[in-house]
Amino acid sequence: MGLFSKKTKVDYDVLFKEQYKSINQLMMQANNELDFVIKQSLLEVVVEKYNQLFECIDNGAAFDKAHFISLQQSAMKELETIKSINNG
Repeated sequence: MGLFSKKTKVDYDVLFKEQYKSINQLMMQANNELDFVIKQSLLEVVVEKYNQLFECIDNGAAFDKAHFISLQQSAMKELETIKSINNG
């Protein structure tokens, strides 16, 4: 009867794959970026997007969380290196 009466089921596997594809595109862009300020901004977005992947996994996406935590940690290390260059 109402507009919002139908509930749609979220496919967290599909959502995960879309988010991960976005992360990969941002990482490629960051790796090709010559301006370290822009590179820092891109890496900050990447690190945050990994948190969205973890939410998908927590909600049922069938992926290995430990693997993606290690990828996030790698991105965080790269981000810290870029931050130290920008601040030093």
